[in-house]
Amino acid sequence: MRDKAKKRILVVVAEMGHNSQREIAGISAWAKETGWSVDVVESYYFGGSPDFAKWIDFWKPDGIVVDPMFATAVLEEKSAATLPLVVWDAAAASAPHVGCACAINDSTSVSDAAARELLETGFRRFAFVPALDNPVWSRERGAAFAEAITALGRQVSVFAPAPSDVSDARRFRAGLSKFLAARKKPCGIFAANDATAMLVRNECAALGLRIPQDVALIGVDDSPIYCERGEPTLTSVRLDIEGGGRAVAELLSTLIRDGAGRIRHRASGGGPVVRYGVEGVVRRASTRVLQVFDARVSRALEWIRLNACSPIDVDDVVAVMGCSRRLADLNFRKATGRSILDEIHARRLDEVKSLLKRDDIPIGEIPGRCGYVQGPYLGILFKRVTGRTMRQWRQAWLRRHE
Repeated sequence: MRDKAKKRILVVVAEMGHNSQREIAGISAWAKETGWSVDVVESYYFGGSPDFAKWIDFWKPDGIVVDPMFATAVLEEKSAATLPLVVWDAAAASAPHVGCACAINDSTSVSDAAARELLETGFRRFAFVPALDNPVWSRERGAAFAEAITALGRQVSVFAPAPSDVSDARRFRAGLSKFLAARKKPCGIFAANDATAMLVRNECAALGLRIPQDVALIGVDDSPIYCERGEPTLTSVRLDIEGGGRAVAELLSTLIRDGAGRIRHRASGGGPVVRYGVEGVVRRASTRVLQVFDARVSRALEWIRLNACSPIDVDDVVAVMGCSRRLADLNFRKATGRSILDEIHARRLDEVKSLLKRDDIPIGEIPGRCGYVQGPYLGILFKRVTGRTMRQWRQAWLRRHE
């Protein structure tokens, strides 16, 4: 029997991909704090065809969060007519959904983050590569990136495939290859998402272009399937999807509390919008342009990034570099400006901050999850680097993101 006093959110996703899992995590975290329930339907297991009448009858939700590809179906479902509805990632929809409450990623914050990362390479020429089909969100990211780069007096070019090539993968790649070959090097490239960044990486390899020496490359989504597989690994803008999920749940709760069903918003011509931004940039090998390029240092940096939270030490990194400790330290400092040990601590502290952003993880568990022994050492190091205790840092971050 359903607990009638407990509000329920039904989340309908196409499939349980990387971003869907993070969206649900954010909604679920909010629900746990407020005593609500969350039910999830993965449409893939129903043959990809939505059956909102059956799902609503079974779960009896108070509100719905839905993938954009199913927005039209839920809008046409009579049993959902009075249920508050939020369309997740509405910019990805094939058609606008007038009056729906929406969650939309902020293209400007995404493009600004990509621009800052690429500008750190010291390159003076930049380019943008849109996603296949060139959807609205891709065009928005390209325009925002061009604006950010040109405002600083740098050159930027945009790959603009012919209309007949936009949806044809083979012709799109052929045009992309010509575009990459024609760019003066070195060049920093912002790809609309990680799938596009992988295409760029593959075409660079076919052309004999080195990443990151000739082409520094960044994508969006921080999707492991694209970023961590293949060489070099791909730097990516990580969206604040968990934060967006929380904001969506909060918006839905407001609509439910106010009795603002779907019809009212549809008739008004415009529903409320939640915009979620960027959590940060996950830097990998594709933008790690060293002042003095050294393949051993590049290999060591990547190995540290992948293993920093394991119990590793400087000798382990020296072994990866395959040279003496003295030469390893010398080359590492020359290329990065800091010691091997400093790099290990920096990567561990990055992970510490990521865990501190999650208030469901006790601070006492963090040392062991980040390569440190239990005890006061991490707390002392963290305060020395940040000027705050871990508890103070967490409280400040949570206040900024309420």
